[in-house]
Order: sequence, then C-alpha cells, then structure tokens
Amino acid sequence: MNLELENRRVLVTGSTSGIGEGIARRFAQEGANVIIHGRRSEAAERVADEIRRDGGKAIIALGDLSQDEEVTRVVEIAQAELGGVDVLVNNAARAEHQNDMETAPSGWLDSYNTNLLSMVRLVQHLLPPMQEQGWGRIIGISSGAAVKPSPGMGVYATTKAAMNALTVSLAQGMNDGVTINTVSPGAIITEKQIEMGKLHGMGNTREEIEAAMNGMMESTPFGRMGRVEEVATVVVFLASPLASYVHGANIRVDGGYVPTVN
Repeated sequence: MNLELENRRVLVTGSTSGIGEGIARRFAQEGANVIIHGRRSEAAERVADEIRRDGGKAIIALGDLSQDEEVTRVVEIAQAELGGVDVLVNNAARAEHQNDMETAPSGWLDSYNTNLLSMVRLVQHLLPPMQEQGWGRIIGISSGAAVKPSPGMGVYATTKAAMNALTVSLAQGMNDGVTINTVSPGAIITEKQIEMGKLHGMGNTREEIEAAMNGMMESTPFGRMGRVEEVATVVVFLASPLASYVHGANIRVDGGYVPTVN
C-alpha cells in the first residue's frame, strides 16, 4: 500500500533508540525525509547513517526538549535543512519507576517538563505553519499506563494521561487537513529491555529473553509483548493522507492489555 508519504518532512523526537528509532526507520522506508532527534550525537549518527545506507533520507537535530532554547534550535535546523516539518511525532520521554509519595514535587515537575511540556513547546512552534499550509500531522506516543497505571509508575502515567487530554483539547481547534492523535503502546520489546533482561539473568540470547518476557504476559489476550514495528506501522498510517479523518483519537497498540473501553 502506498501511504503517500514520499518527501514528507518528519520529526521524530527521541529517535535514537527504541520505539522512536523504529518509527523513524519506518517513515524512511516510506520515502519521507526523517529528522533524527536525540541528545547524544553518536547515537543519532548511527541511526541516520543506517537509514541513509538503506537508501533513506535522514538529517540530525540534537537538543534537550526540556529547554526552550534547545527546542528552538531543533526547529531552526528542520527549517534550514528541509524548509519545515509536516509530521511531528512526540516520542521523547523519561519512563522510570518512582515512589509516587516519596518523589519530591521537583521530580514531578521534571517529568512533566520532559514528557509533556516538550510536546507543548514543539506544537507551539510547528502547528501554526501546518495550519497555514493546510496539512500536517501531530502524533503523541502515549502509553497504556495513562489509563492503567502500575505501582511505582504514577508520575510517568500522569504525564501520559495529560498528553491524552491535551491531544483531545488541541483537536478541537485545528482546521481540516491537520490532525492530532495519540498512540498508546503496551509492553513493547526494545533493545534496551533485552539488555536489561541479560543483566537480570533472564537469558543469554535475544530469543531466551523474549521468551521469558512473553511468559510474564500470559494473563493478557495475546500472551506476548509487542514489537517495535507493530507500533511504528500504526504511527506511519496515522501520519498518512489515508488517515485524514482520524482526529483527536487515542489508538492503543497493546494486544488487549488495557481491558477497558477507550
């Protein structure tokens, strides 16, 4: 299927590893001009070089999105190199286990600044040009934790719940041609989780670790964790002209992990 994304300008935040990297690679496969974003030059260069080696188009924009001036720099790079951004995928976030009652208010603020306000900063920069040109896509990578929080993940979960609410609110003020949606992955196997599995003695090979992790998901409908490419495919579809009437929605990619009405 042709998703009609050839030469679209796509910024994927936090795309030097994990789900963000997978999303960036999937856009590149569709012929988009991808902006690889992160805070570490070496990691960004690796992803961009591999995309180019496979025939894709990629540039790099480094910056800490919790800082106003660095967000401005990322946007300026996109403007200078590509003339702007057609698709914004807000993936950059910090997910960590924190005791909700022991985390200081400053820790809560840091998480909101990184996970939510980074999206706000970029939307404030990039939404007006999208509306002016009459076409654009904004996609937030949320989480099943936003509606089914786990113990010790309240700080992270509330930032993602706020992203879902912001998406619906922003959707009411957009003109036809510009859409905003969220995608909520469930438990997804990434390279970082494979490394952590090795450290925790879950196995020595990727196959062994995946099998062990899938065993922890037996109570869910599919009985397994998801794959990065399963999330990336949904994101790329939402960014395409084929999803022009999907707006203000939260699409779960979790194998039925969240047992509630959306």
